[in-house]
Amino acid sequence: MKQQLLFIMLVAATGLCTNANAKIWRVNNNAGVIADFTSFNAAVTSASVVNGDTLHFEASATSYGDAVLTKRLVLLGTGYFLSGSNSNAGLQANTNAAQLGGINIDTLGSGSIIDGLQVLYIANRQNQGYGADNITITRCYIANSSFYDQCCGTQSASNTNDGWKINKCYINNINASAASRHNWDVENNIFTSAVDLSNAANAGNVVRNNVFRGSVNVYNGYFANNIIVNTTITLTNTVAKNNLVEGQPSSFSSYQGTNGNSWNYNDAQLFQGITSNSTDGQWRLATSSPAISAGLTVGSVTTPDCGAFGGPDPYILSGIPPIPTIYTLTVPASIPTGATSMTVTFSTKSNP
Repeated sequence: MKQQLLFIMLVAATGLCTNANAKIWRVNNNAGVIADFTSFNAAVTSASVVNGDTLHFEASATSYGDAVLTKRLVLLGTGYFLSGSNSNAGLQANTNAAQLGGINIDTLGSGSIIDGLQVLYIANRQNQGYGADNITITRCYIANSSFYDQCCGTQSASNTNDGWKINKCYINNINASAASRHNWDVENNIFTSAVDLSNAANAGNVVRNNVFRGSVNVYNGYFANNIIVNTTITLTNTVAKNNLVEGQPSSFSSYQGTNGNSWNYNDAQLFQGITSNSTDGQWRLATSSPAISAGLTVGSVTTPDCGAFGGPDPYILSGIPPIPTIYTLTVPASIPTGATSMTVTFSTKSNP
C-alpha cells in the first residue's frame, strides 16, 4: 500500500514533459507491489514498450538485472548513496537505490538517456556494430565500468560512437579505447579508477571539471578544469588547460606552469575529505582549496571552480534526478474497519 501510494503521489507531482505519444512504465520488484514490469529485461523486450518511452525504476533492495538496450528509451532511477555510512540522508523516503546489473547498449538504443540509476556496468554491445550514438549517462553510480566494448569480435572502421554525454556521475572507470569516440562530453564526474579514451581515431572530445583518482589517457580532445591524483597522465594531441594535479607526476611535467596547469597539491588542501561527509560529498572543495575559481571560463561562468562541483552544471549529491522527490512519508500501518478516511503525511521538493 505504501509503495503504491508513494508512486501515485510522485507521478502526480513530477509533471514530466514527455512526447504526447510516449509512456512512463513502472518497474518495481518489491513484494506486493503492482507494477508494469518487475525486471529490466522484461521491460525492454516487451512489444508494448516503444522508442521514446520511459522506464521508471523504483527503489528496491534487489537488482532489476541485465538487459540489451535495443530501443531509444529513458531509464530513470532514484539516486544512490541514500543510506548507510557516508550517505546523503533525507533525500528519498525509500532509501534503497534503483539498481540495474548491466546495460548492454545496442546500436538500436541510440539516443537513450540513463539517469539516476545505480548500475554495475555499461557496455557497447558485441556484434551489433558498436555504433550507438547520442547516449546520455547522467547522475548515475556505475560500480564497475562506465563504458567498455563488450567481449570480442573484429571492429570495422565505421565503429564510432558519436555524441555521448557522461556527466554528474560517480564512476569506477571508463575503458573505451577499442573503438573511436567522436564529440564526447565527459564533465562533472568523479572517477575512482582509470579513464582510457586513447583510440587514435578519437575526435572532438571534451573532458572537463572532473575528479580523477586513477590514471588518465586521452587522445585528440580538450582537457580542462580537472583535478587529478598523483598518477600517470597521458594526453596525446590534447589541449590541457587549468588542471590541478596532486604530487609531481613526471607524465605531467610538460604541462606544469603553462596554460593555467599546476601541480604539487594533496587531498587535504583540495578537498573536504570523508570525515563527517558522504562518499561523493568528500570531493567538494575545502574552504581554502586552490581549486576555487581556478578554472577556465565555461559558457557564462567566468573562472569557475575546478573539479566535479564546479562550472555551470555541477555534480549533484547522490545523483537525484531532476524531478520532484518525496523525502518523508508517514502512512498508517492499518486502517480501522469501517473507516472512510486516513491521514497521510508527506514532504516533497523539486530538484535541479
